[in-house]
Amino acid sequence: MAQLLDVIPNDAEIEAITAPKNPKAACELQHRREVKRRLEELLEEAALKRAMGGDFY
Repeated sequence: MAQLLDVIPNDAEIEAITAPKNPKAACELQHRREVKRRLEELLEEAALKRAMGGDFY
């Protein structure tokens, strides 16, 4: 009987899978990452203000 194993890819394998195939795709991916990072920072800041009882709205 065959034995099935669940294998979790390491970081290098994940990077190879998600690596862009051309310079334009690389630029778009970088832009998306920057936008996502800024959005996460804004959301964290808003949550902190709400938690501190600040006037967020």
